[in-house]
Amino acid sequence: MTKLLLAEGDFSYAATQTDHPLVACGFDSLKNVIKKYGKKTEDRLNEMKALNRVTLAFGVDATKTMHKGALPYVKNINEIEIRYPHTGVKSVASNRILLTGMITACTRLMVSPLCTDGCTLSLTLKTTGRYNEWAGDIRLLARVEHLTLLKVSRPTSPAGYNHVTTSGSDEGVQLDQSCTWTFQRTEHCQIPLEKLPEWLTKEVGEQCERCEVCNKIFSSGEDLIKHLEGKGHRKKLERMDCPEGRRKLKRQREKEVRDELAAQELVRPNRPKSKKELRMERKKRRF
Repeated sequence: MTKLLLAEGDFSYAATQTDHPLVACGFDSLKNVIKKYGKKTEDRLNEMKALNRVTLAFGVDATKTMHKGALPYVKNINEIEIRYPHTGVKSVASNRILLTGMITACTRLMVSPLCTDGCTLSLTLKTTGRYNEWAGDIRLLARVEHLTLLKVSRPTSPAGYNHVTTSGSDEGVQLDQSCTWTFQRTEHCQIPLEKLPEWLTKEVGEQCERCEVCNKIFSSGEDLIKHLEGKGHRKKLERMDCPEGRRKLKRQREKEVRDELAAQELVRPNRPKSKKELRMERKKRRF
């Protein structure tokens, strides 16, 4: 059996998992990994390359199709793990797209011949307010891809593991503000987790302070107060205090409601397919 690690940064976590067959993949090229994380990471990679049971791959995009040549030759993958995925940009939209793309790509990989039938997908994410804006309770995202929650737990920090950001800086992570979600294909999940533990329900329910006028989020109430007292917010209020501005705000709120309803409709089981989905299916059959 083989474990697959995706979206590795400095490969310090991969170095703690070398006691069994392992394939560790990073988004950056080998040159960029060494440039970003330094000589210590280069030495670590050289040590891992010397192990026959470890395979390293660079330039692997975990949001794209991986079972058609993107991964090195590997088989019998029984576990896929991604820890703290992030685009490196403080953008809810871009990180949401990243997370959704990873879940979709991993699901396609799980049903390919490279993986075993009971293959699991583990995602470790922070559960603080800012991260909850784009992650939070990810069961809905997984349900769309026919994944069922198997278990949740606090992540571990093995000796030698060093949490780093996408920019290359060292940054510690609080394990009591993170969660590892483990999913399995619905047809193979025999004992699903029906209810989240109280600690996780409380944490993923925390939301950031938000300015509805500027549509911005803030990590604390103090940051929100500074924003409300700033020139940018006052100028936005002046522009909105007119008939056209009020109409624009109304259209924005209506769009948010429509998007939320569409997301709920998408995860509803046995729902009738929309005209667009039927049209896309007919187009695929032609080819």
